[in-house]
Formats: sequence, C-alpha cells, structure tokens
Amino acid sequence: MFIKKVGTDIILVQIYVDDIMFGSTNVKICEDFVKAMQREFEMSMMGELSFFLNLQVKQSKEGIFVCQSKYCKDILKKF
Repeated sequence: MFIKKVGTDIILVQIYVDDIMFGSTNVKICEDFVKAMQREFEMSMMGELSFFLNLQVKQSKEGIFVCQSKYCKDILKKF
C-alpha cells in the first residue's frame, strides 16, 4: 500500500500482482494518478470497486464497508 499526502488531501494506492485499487479525498488527485499510470502502463479502468481479493466492498454516503459474506457463503456451499 502506498500513501501520498498532497496538502490536506491523500491518495491511497493498493497494488496486488496486476490489480491496482486507489482512492483519494480529492477527485483531481485520482485523475492525475490515472493519467500518470496510463502514460507508463497499459491500464483499463474497471469502475467503482465492488470486489477485491475475496472482499466485498460497498460504498455509500455513510462510508465504505468491507465484508466477506459472499466468500463465506461459497465456502459453506462447498463443504
């Protein structure tokens, strides 16, 4: 995980193998990050995050919630 502070804003970048997840307190910082990454690498945007490493991610006005209910249900079905 990488964290960069720009004044009072931050950007968080999580890299796992060939997946990148990122977010910021400032939309402009995210846009600049995407442009910089696309200049260096072949990169496609997949939209709002909903799954990452078997974690379900739900975003709302109240906050960001992470759970593994789908993973748990799949394990229960398997065994």
